[in-house]
Amino acid sequence: MSWINTPESSNIARFKYDNENMVLTVEFNKGGQYNYFDVPESTFASMRIASSKGQYLARNIKGRYRYARV
Repeated sequence: MSWINTPESSNIARFKYDNENMVLTVEFNKGGQYNYFDVPESTFASMRIASSKGQYLARNIKGRYRYARV
């Protein structure tokens, strides 16, 4: 479970995925870090190749999966 840095993103600093527990962890440029639970690996894979990680997160993850601030 390695971090994927996103220097091109104005919103997301980096993110990683724990496929055993299906947890997506996102660290934002403004300092917050959140875990999103029960995220399918296919959703993570789509986020990895999305041209805008922030837009993908907003459209496909926020509001669909449980989350908690780390």
